[in-house]
Amino acid sequence: MKRSLWKKLKAPGRKSDLIMAAVLILLFVSFELSRRSPISVLEHLLVAIGFLWLYLSYIKPSDYAVDVLADVLREHGDALPLATDPLSAAEAAKDRLNRYAAELNRKWDEQQAKMDYRLESLTIANQDLLTHHRCTKKMLQSFRAEEVYETLMKGVRDGHGFPGAVLGILDRDGDLVFHENRDKEDGSLVRIRAWNEGSLLARTLWSGNQLLCPSLKEHTHLPEDRILLGEGPFFLLPVSRKENKKCSEVKGCGNIDCSSYLSTNPRCWTEHSSDCTAKIRTSPEDDKKSCIQCEMFSPVALLTVSDAPQSRKISRETIVPVVALANEASLALEVVELYDNMRRMSITDGLTGLFNHREFYQQLRRELERARRYRHTVSLLIIDVDDFKRFNDRFGHLAGDLALRKIADLLRNCARATDIVARYGGEEFAVILPESTPSGALMLAERIKTEVAIHNFLPQVPGEVHLTVSIGIYTAEEGAVSEDQLVGYADQAAYSAKGAGKNRVVVKTHA
Repeated sequence: MKRSLWKKLKAPGRKSDLIMAAVLILLFVSFELSRRSPISVLEHLLVAIGFLWLYLSYIKPSDYAVDVLADVLREHGDALPLATDPLSAAEAAKDRLNRYAAELNRKWDEQQAKMDYRLESLTIANQDLLTHHRCTKKMLQSFRAEEVYETLMKGVRDGHGFPGAVLGILDRDGDLVFHENRDKEDGSLVRIRAWNEGSLLARTLWSGNQLLCPSLKEHTHLPEDRILLGEGPFFLLPVSRKENKKCSEVKGCGNIDCSSYLSTNPRCWTEHSSDCTAKIRTSPEDDKKSCIQCEMFSPVALLTVSDAPQSRKISRETIVPVVALANEASLALEVVELYDNMRRMSITDGLTGLFNHREFYQQLRRELERARRYRHTVSLLIIDVDDFKRFNDRFGHLAGDLALRKIADLLRNCARATDIVARYGGEEFAVILPESTPSGALMLAERIKTEVAIHNFLPQVPGEVHLTVSIGIYTAEEGAVSEDQLVGYADQAAYSAKGAGKNRVVVKTHA
């Protein structure tokens, strides 16, 4: 108790000195009067103790509280006047607490808004990741390019929230064809020449680089571009197949001294090669057209993302998942290309691109079964190149490969669409003619013999280099023979043509 009273006495206060002086004076007066009357002294002592109790209980705590509030408010930038009563100090403290509570609420709201934004961003990122995973898995399991394109568009439109996305696919004629949801007023598809310099879409496809633009007004464009892109912001992204084909593998010209012979640049025709002998150099526009139609040209489609109702805002951040999904589509197209190549390699000859020996027999067996079922005829041509070993010894095996490849092209050009052309083996070829009469087979054989005989196989060599073929023909009525018998009879006819002087056609009329 003494210690608590002493703490109260030592506590600072603005009225402490005055009251303590008054108490001391009372005590001194009481002591002076104690000599005269003890009762008066006792009364004065009681009064002094009462004043001291009132001071310690009520006056001193309030002053101390005012001083503490003043110090705390001063630390927070709010200074109280010197003669401030406790009520004013309490009001000032309450105002400061209210402002502090408002500041805390504001900071809490800001933190809550940031958390909501981060939660929304994480939700969108999670959705984009799920879309990327599902679409990638489906695209990599596809075996056709059309399935890859369909999955890509579904992911961009539904998964990533861009319903205004349209895909233009490069066709064999070199046109960008936009099939989906953005037809012209007359109902026809939007078609743009991929080598048209006036089209922004064509220029972007040719460059192979993506383009993000706030408006179409900044670029030279065609009316077809405006139909597809509209007036708002848009994003263009070429979809390319990732291949490393060499120019020599595609052109097959045999010019090993050409600067682009081993080039894998898909624009070698227009940008690098000045000594290419595969085609005659024409105007720059025709050169660009040939480049786009070449197998080495890697962009195969153009993805356009434009503004549309209920669409996500097109920005550098929102197009990131679209670019990632398009890259996966490029990888899926490479897988499709590898699958097609494997399937093609299993049934075709690697040098000429014709059906190989195994596929030839399967096709022949199938046609004989159809002939037996529908009582049709099947004709077979066995074509043997004359003196091909001498040609190889004179000009080399590379020239021989080029000659076989050219003969295969001549056979394709001479045959009908329903005929089946195959490389039987070595320098021998075979042509299956379903539903062909003996006279029709003879006409085709004569045409092939003439086309091969007049062709110059080595234009880079001085003079003209020609080859001839010997052709044997056999026609099976209603598929009455087996495939081995049909090949044997036609081969006997080809052997007879060689024995008769070569460069001729022999028809075997009976078994």
